[in-house]
Formats: sequence, C-alpha cells, structure tokens
Amino acid sequence: QPDQINFSIMAPGTIFTMAGEQYRYLENQGGGNHLIIRNRMINFIAWDEQNARINEWYDALDPVVQSRVRPVADVFATGEVSQGDVIFDGPGEYWLPNNLSDFPEVATDITRVNTSGSPRAFALSLADVTHLSGPNRAFPDHRGRGADNGWWWLRTPGGTAGVAWRIDSGTLTGRLHGNNPIGTVSQWGGIRPAIIINQ
Repeated sequence: QPDQINFSIMAPGTIFTMAGEQYRYLENQGGGNHLIIRNRMINFIAWDEQNARINEWYDALDPVVQSRVRPVADVFATGEVSQGDVIFDGPGEYWLPNNLSDFPEVATDITRVNTSGSPRAFALSLADVTHLSGPNRAFPDHRGRGADNGWWWLRTPGGTAGVAWRIDSGTLTGRLHGNNPIGTVSQWGGIRPAIIINQ
C-alpha cells in the first residue's frame, strides 16, 4: 500500500509493486508528488480509445491508491508534430528530440499537478518522455524506455492526420515513432497509464 512505500528515497527507474499493480518510478515532482507509470502495457487498445481505457484502468485501482492520486488537467493541450520534423540526438536512433522548442505546444505539454483538473490516470506526452529520458533519469536508455511486453502509445498526435507517437518494442525497443495509425490494435502494443501520487 502507498503508506508502506517511501517514494521520497526512490530512484528514477525503480520497479515496485503497490496494491497488486507493478509500476516504474519516474520522477519526484516536489511537494510530495511522485510521477509513476504502469510497468507493463495493456494490449489491444487503439490510440483513439486510450483515454477511455485509461479511465477504466484507473477506476479499477485500489481505493487506497486512488485516494493518493493528484489532479491533472482534464484536457491536455498536446499540439502535434510529424516525425519528419523532429531532429533526434543519440545515442542510438530516435532517442532524444532536440528541437521540440520549434513546436511550443508540444514542448510545453509536460504533465504536472493541476488543481483545476481531476485526479486521474493519463498517457505520457512526447515532451514527458523527452524530459524523463537520459542518464540518471527514469528512462536511462532505449531498453529502459520500453515496456517489457510491447510498444505503448503516447498522447501526442503526429503532424499528419490519423497518426500518433508511440514507444517502440522488439528490435526497435525504446525508439520514438511518430507515424503510427491511430486505429492500430495489436497484441504487441497498447497503453501504459501513468499517475501522480502524493505522499
């Protein structure tokens, strides 16, 4: 249970189990707020279904966990950007975007507590993943960024109608990929809900 875990000493990337659900610790956001994500993705979910299915996942959480979840914006201003417009730095391919500032709405879509919103789960954004990737961060390398059971959607749309960003799996594990048809349903991919919990 949350009161049996000391989040304040947890290192980014730590895997832990809380109330029967396995999570990855992402970031201490200050004020007792901690960003965490489900460690494994939930498959057979299209991008355009993800909000409804993330809500279902949240509704099924242990009430003690729900009582610790902090509010975020009810609607995220995600912006959109095409993969071909993003310049990536290594190591490896499609690791860190270095020009998101050219797309201000995308760059500023970083999840924080928003007391005008609602306690809920959400999908990470392209900016979230960029912020959380690198040495000594939650996603230190490609392998660390991948779910161990498949690819997972981000909330950021691609710059072309009908496509969105995801984190790849398999031989491409951890790569950012922005040209995925939003209707894709696969046993190899789906959603990876995140929450901000307070302690």
